[in-house]
Amino acid sequence: MRTRVQPSARPGRNDLYAILVPKGKRPQLPDTAPPPATWKADFGDEKGSCVLLRGGGGRRWLLVRLPEPKEMGCDDVRDAAGKARREAERLERTNLVVDLGLLKEPADCVQAAAEGAGMAGYDMAVCKSDRKKPHVKVLTIVGAGRSRAVQRAAAHGALAAEANLFARDLQNLPPNVLNPKEFARRARQVARKHPRMSVKVLGRRQLEELGAGAFLGVAEGSANEPQLVHLVYKPARGKSKGKLALVGKGLTFDSGGISLKPSAKMDEMKFDMSGAAAVLGTFHALANGAECAYEVHGILGCAENMPDGRAQRPGDIVKAMNGKTIEVLNTDAEGRLVLADCLAYVAKKVKPERIYDMATLTGAAIIALGHLKSAVLGNDQKLIDDICERAERAGEPVWQLPLDDDYRDLTRGSYADLQNIYPAGQGAGTIAGASFLSFFVDDIPWVHLDIAATAWEGPNRSYYSKGGRGVMVRTMLEVLRG
Repeated sequence: MRTRVQPSARPGRNDLYAILVPKGKRPQLPDTAPPPATWKADFGDEKGSCVLLRGGGGRRWLLVRLPEPKEMGCDDVRDAAGKARREAERLERTNLVVDLGLLKEPADCVQAAAEGAGMAGYDMAVCKSDRKKPHVKVLTIVGAGRSRAVQRAAAHGALAAEANLFARDLQNLPPNVLNPKEFARRARQVARKHPRMSVKVLGRRQLEELGAGAFLGVAEGSANEPQLVHLVYKPARGKSKGKLALVGKGLTFDSGGISLKPSAKMDEMKFDMSGAAAVLGTFHALANGAECAYEVHGILGCAENMPDGRAQRPGDIVKAMNGKTIEVLNTDAEGRLVLADCLAYVAKKVKPERIYDMATLTGAAIIALGHLKSAVLGNDQKLIDDICERAERAGEPVWQLPLDDDYRDLTRGSYADLQNIYPAGQGAGTIAGASFLSFFVDDIPWVHLDIAATAWEGPNRSYYSKGGRGVMVRTMLEVLRG
């Protein structure tokens, strides 16, 4: 879908003209639209209320109610624009006009509208022969002026939406299609799109040479070779503001290994690569021109956790790349083992100024926060505060959980340096995962995002569908904008 910004537009027979109307405001409609007396009683004051107006010549207007201005946030605009896109698809319109003339803060609203309308046209049926193709080809945003800031906001919103959909496509693919090598192949495809982007892939032999015993242990039971994918984006010469690393857990399928999961909903364990999907989705946006003044390294830890005769056992001890030995007390706590070596690789080989990792790490995150927020932990409060603010603005809210030496000490092992779960009865499963990871980042400022609660379930929004939600792509793009 092409996104553009114009001062104004007249609705035609192939358009849906959507006006976002805050509570207490009156929409401005042309004389060709139906008079207010015919629809006013149907247009409620509650947020999300919609009314479709039918004019002559096939013209259609959609009014979407927003909260009053002092209570309105970017996600209200994003959700309203998503409702407009869904209605345009239902009506099979090729053009969607979103009028923001009644709103303030035009740049933020323009970005949110571009994101919401861009994401709402998604069909999760990635392998259906009759997968729906979107009808809307052009999104026109009017009523916000044409300043440089507004134009940039529209472009960023459109790229962020496309990147989110790219990540959702990855999430929704079945594990027999998206195995670790296929994930690496798709990363290569992304890197080829940009002259300042590169990628290298480390397979089993290279991981053995690096001493990545934690990563390799997880993959022992699978016929599919593990892959550590290292993407690099470099800004234009002389423009770099620093070096950042984004690390994503990429378990393309997680059976639990010998600590086998229950069969109910095991099919959803194809989503255990959602962190890596978010990282590659972010690089998809960079490859297509998203704003970024940083050198960005993306690390995808791609593997499959299966229970064959070679699989690691509860009680095994493995050695990570940084020399730490680990008691594997539960083979279903495998994501932290993969991430341990990915983080150690970043600390040793990349040496960035900041690390952000994202992972569907713990079911305990659902117990702690439900499906409404992701968990955030780390070793740098300034970075955590910053990610909380950016995630809220992106409509991907997070909530901080504690991480201190008392929690970290619970990770220390009896027979090795560390154990991959807390002792029985300690609870705090999400904190346990982050505590374990904290031993592999050295002293580098680090933020850990546990997205297990939100990667494929979460708040009801018009711009989401069932299946993968592409969580953290847009938040990471906000981070990279500086």
